This record gives sequence, structure tokens and C-alpha cells, in this order.
Amino acid sequence: MISLTPYSRENPVKVSLEDYEKLVHMNEKGWSHCDSKEEYLAKLHYLREGCAQGKITESDFHEREEKMVVGYWNRGS
Repeated sequence: MISLTPYSRENPVKVSLEDYEKLVHMNEKGWSHCDSKEEYLAKLHYLREGCAQGKITESDFHEREEKMVVGYWNRGS
């Protein structure tokens, strides 16, 4: 299981490795588009891991993270 909310004690969100891979690779409407909370959290987790491992630059990480957060946030408006 992968914890998508590693710092949340009260509302943990965990998914299997198989579900995680499916969620991360959903990109029908563009990689930054998310249809569910789980997809959103999985993609954020993926971005953070990539940045921590040096696979993407910190500035690229911030740009992608902002695009995802704003897009998901605006969906609820």
C-alpha cells in the first residue's frame, strides 16, 4: 500500500501499488487534470517523489504542482 497522505493521522488515504500506477498514468485530458481526490493525491505524490529523487527540478516541480492544485481546486468552484 502507498500512503498518499503520509502526514495525515486522522484521514489517511492509501492505495495499492496497482491502483497508484493506474491513477498516475491517467492523462486523457492532460496529465494535470484529475477527476478524483485519489488521482489528485497520487499525482501530487508522484511529483513530490520525482523532485525528491532529482528527476525534475524544483522550479519544474513548483510549476506542475501549481497547475494541478489550481486546476483541481477550481473544479470544486
